[in-house]
Amino acid sequence: MQVLKWISCYIVAIVIGSVCMMMAHNFFGFVFPQAAVSQMPQDDPEALRTFMDSLGIGPKLSVVFSHWLGTAAGASWAMRFAPVSIEWLQTASVFKSTFPGWAMGVWFTIGGIANAMMIPMPSWMLILDLAGYIPCAFLVSRVVVLRRKR
Repeated sequence: MQVLKWISCYIVAIVIGSVCMMMAHNFFGFVFPQAAVSQMPQDDPEALRTFMDSLGIGPKLSVVFSHWLGTAAGASWAMRFAPVSIEWLQTASVFKSTFPGWAMGVWFTIGGIANAMMIPMPSWMLILDLAGYIPCAFLVSRVVVLRRKR
């Protein structure tokens, strides 16, 4: 039964993180209409590259922020609803106690790599994006652990 709780916790965390990520993308599509997902060319890789190059710094940073926000939501869900006891959180190392959350960071990093293989991004944006998933998930996980310990 415990295994099913872990599996369902991760599945729901992935879904919630992905939904939050798409909601953030859509929100930033209203803030930066030129960067709306609906404006992206879908079938022509060269047109997609040109589209990405034409975007300003704001829309590019909003994409990175959307990815990190979705990761944070998934990590938060995983940490809050993972079947771990308060005693375990208090006695386990920082690495072990934040495992459910940073595992979501690893999952979304893999998703970010897959995204980068499909959508061309400037190098700085790719590095910033991929470098933020795990630290973002870890920080959110750490906050949740500290709040659950109280």
